[in-house]
Amino acid sequence: MADCNSKSKIGSSSNVSAGLSYEIIEEIISRLDAKSVIRLKCLSKHWFSRISELSFMDAHHKNQVHRTLLGFSLECSNDDIHSVGGIVMRGSIRSSENFDEISSIEFPVCRRNVEFVGSDNGVICLVEEDHNEVYLWNPAIEMGKHRKLPPSPYAPSRGRKYSMHTLYGFGYERLTNDFKVVAASYGDKQCCSFFQRGEQVAVYGLKNNSWKTMLMPDIFASYAHNDSDNDDNCPKVFTVEKESVVVSGSIHWSIYYSRRYEGVDYYYGVVAFDLSSEEFKLIKLPSSFKYKDSPFPQIFNMRDCLSLLTFNYSTKIEIWVMKEYGVWDSWTKHLSLGSSQINLFQIWPLGVSHNGNLLLSKRIVDEPSLDESSPSTDFRTLSFYDPKSRRVQYIGRQERGSNFATYAESIFLS
Repeated sequence: MADCNSKSKIGSSSNVSAGLSYEIIEEIISRLDAKSVIRLKCLSKHWFSRISELSFMDAHHKNQVHRTLLGFSLECSNDDIHSVGGIVMRGSIRSSENFDEISSIEFPVCRRNVEFVGSDNGVICLVEEDHNEVYLWNPAIEMGKHRKLPPSPYAPSRGRKYSMHTLYGFGYERLTNDFKVVAASYGDKQCCSFFQRGEQVAVYGLKNNSWKTMLMPDIFASYAHNDSDNDDNCPKVFTVEKESVVVSGSIHWSIYYSRRYEGVDYYYGVVAFDLSSEEFKLIKLPSSFKYKDSPFPQIFNMRDCLSLLTFNYSTKIEIWVMKEYGVWDSWTKHLSLGSSQINLFQIWPLGVSHNGNLLLSKRIVDEPSLDESSPSTDFRTLSFYDPKSRRVQYIGRQERGSNFATYAESIFLS
């Protein structure tokens, strides 16, 4: 907690007269960590006002180093006051270079089904899935400080325990200085999939602290039969992963879609939601990408470019980068990693850091001894691949249920 009665010489008239202008002092302050900046609000009315301005908060965030945030669910004893049902959620903020742990954090919401929705401008969006409770959390300001949003249109009604199956996205809109949450749910139609034409999508704005609804446009028009309104002809759209990714002012979800539930007629793509115009669009993947080559592609923000991580079991990992946002033919293969270069057996890629290093999870199975004195063990380890050195480096044992997000500190929501 900041001590507003303590005296400090930072920003005083003596420092300015000695040659340190307010501009230089402001630049220094903008490079400090979030907690230190919050404490400096107590220096004077000038600095309280300046640090609270959007232009300073934005400059401070841009000066912070990009990190990787991993979330884990840990089993613990029932007498742990932070656990719910024997589960406690903890996070680990790590370097984007070598994934060394910088600090550990405890989730403010400790429930069994809490998931990341996304991260933008230093704020994390969490959802408790059973009841569709949504939270915004800035872990750099004050541990445990968070905001619970009003119930979404898809939250369970009275008498219904569980909510509808809902997909969320989260991002920050700079023009209006507003954090937004997007919620899309399975429709009532037989088609029963996300992002269907005419279905309602809910959008929350922190400024107004309220939800509004809008109708989903037909972004899959070229993949449906235009001569029929039969629900059997509409594309079946499903998500590859729950986390959303923000790039170029838009929220993105990795999806796959088809006109049929059965068969191989599947396509992969990315659904984008422009935070300013609040419009949806479909971004197609590279023309050389095939479903059979990578059943679970993931998307990431790598150096502020929309990036695609593809993985074919035990044979190949590739990273694609969209060099010019929204331009389909600007997809460029950034990395191709085969089993001849590293051992991909029992490997699963977890994510790509902001600078392009690849975090890997490996399953380790130890068979029991012949006399059964030592039981078999089954666990996972973390390692990372550095494209510059072309080497895999071991990190340590992996905790259960890893969530992955790119993260940089900020003083938003303070």
